[in-house]
Amino acid sequence: MTGVKVAQLALELPTPIGPYVHQVDTRTAAHLPLQGRPYAMVLALVQPGPDGAASVHASANYPEPQIFSAPHFEGNVGYAVRSSEVVLEADGIFNPRSSANLSGTLSLELWAFPEAGSATEGLRLAASEIEPVAGQSEVTAIERRVAFSEPPVGRFQLALLLCEWTFAHGYVERDRRDFRCIYERSTSQLAGSAPAPAPAPVSVTEAAAVAARPVDRLRLVPTIEPEVVPVKAEAPAQPSVVVPVKAEGQAAPSFAPVKVEAPAQPAVAAVKAEAPAPGARALVSVQTGSLEELAAVKGLSFKIAKEIVKARPFSSLADLIRVRGLGQKTIDRIKHLVKL
Repeated sequence: MTGVKVAQLALELPTPIGPYVHQVDTRTAAHLPLQGRPYAMVLALVQPGPDGAASVHASANYPEPQIFSAPHFEGNVGYAVRSSEVVLEADGIFNPRSSANLSGTLSLELWAFPEAGSATEGLRLAASEIEPVAGQSEVTAIERRVAFSEPPVGRFQLALLLCEWTFAHGYVERDRRDFRCIYERSTSQLAGSAPAPAPAPVSVTEAAAVAARPVDRLRLVPTIEPEVVPVKAEAPAQPSVVVPVKAEGQAAPSFAPVKVEAPAQPAVAAVKAEAPAPGARALVSVQTGSLEELAAVKGLSFKIAKEIVKARPFSSLADLIRVRGLGQKTIDRIKHLVKL
């Protein structure tokens, strides 16, 4: 069988099975394929062999195709390599799920796949995290400048991936745009400089373990705005070259060469962060707060905190009445300690 394995369940059946009917009705984690495409669904009874091969004893074909709903790209996407950095661009990202269905943390990732190799085994060159997107909502005009890890010597096809964090599998690919142009790196480009170590090949379908962090942890990181001050920079011998690339259907923009001139006096960049007021305590979000943070709220036990996590998402604080074991009196006592 060929295709995308969405889910599997191990069965412990007696041997021989005999004239018995074994009813299976359970719920398990799913690894969804790319969204927006119709898939023919098949349920198969498979027995793994000692040599790693699998035998299919029975299969059932479902008459209706399945389309999976997940965050995806809207409009054009592109990238522009600028020396050791790359600019990742997307016209928009849309979450087609219901309005109460908040996506996981998203990741915009640039991958390189060997021209003559597999379309699912590649190297991740750059990545940038994006805040979760509410259902029926869209973020637009995305432009992120991040570090770029150049691939080893060879010819590669690049692709921009949109991945979503899931608790079952970590980051999972949701949408993908392949670029027609070939990215080539030759041995002559390495002359006079030591090549940076290439990242190890990673399967796109197994990218869950790469930089995986839960949503509630990501949303608690404060944003610190640095002061914009001049910093001394050495002028390069040759102007830096910008290599813009765009997806099909969008004209590639032109970038003029840039030369960086060193300022007369060096300055040190400073970062300022506002300190919280003495005695002030941040409200814990019932929507995104971690299990430990919710359990630390005065009036909530660890057991109730687990039930709050299970009952997400909430439309308002009054919606907490749905949580098993949480009564209206307790809600009234904690409503000044939590937020949506």
